[in-house]
Amino acid sequence: MPEPTPVLVIDDNEDDIVLLRERLATLPEGPFELSSETSADNAIAKIKQINPALIFLDYRLSTTTGLEVIRDMRRMGLLQPVVVLTGQGDEYLAAEITRAGANAYLVKDDLSTSRLPETLSRVLSEARKDAPGRAERSETLARLDNLTPREKEVLDEIVNGLTNKQIAAKMHRSIETIKVHRAHIMSKLMAESTADLVRRVTNARILG
Repeated sequence: MPEPTPVLVIDDNEDDIVLLRERLATLPEGPFELSSETSADNAIAKIKQINPALIFLDYRLSTTTGLEVIRDMRRMGLLQPVVVLTGQGDEYLAAEITRAGANAYLVKDDLSTSRLPETLSRVLSEARKDAPGRAERSETLARLDNLTPREKEVLDEIVNGLTNKQIAAKMHRSIETIKVHRAHIMSKLMAESTADLVRRVTNARILG
């Protein structure tokens, strides 16, 4: 029997958690090991604790929105796939959820239809394929936090395509100073070249 897939549902409605648990138990894509968290304030700690393969996240929580939880996750380098649960769906909401860094959304009324297994299968398949990329983005996001404020300024200009000379002029620093900052940035982010540095940072910031 395969190892159960760890799944976390973050929802302050206990009835919705029970419904999702019952529905997941019937799917052939299982087994799933479902954990739950009803407090948005504890969501990040719970994610770090169990490291789920997939997160179901309620759009409207009592103290915040699910989108804020996603943004906090991504800023901290937590890149687990997220399916947002909503009361209703529309194109505007879908775009808002995607911009926040979610992988999909489901209307709660669809949990008893084919939409749940279809979405689940697609998101998990995409996550498995993207595992190496997610690991690199998570590592890059963590390493970005180790940069000094000045190094972050220099990094932004490097990503924008400026040369050492242009950065020095813009920041009113010597070229040698910029070269030192650049060397520190390359080392901290473990980038092999400027192109590799820009790629890593750009990819990380898409979700960060």
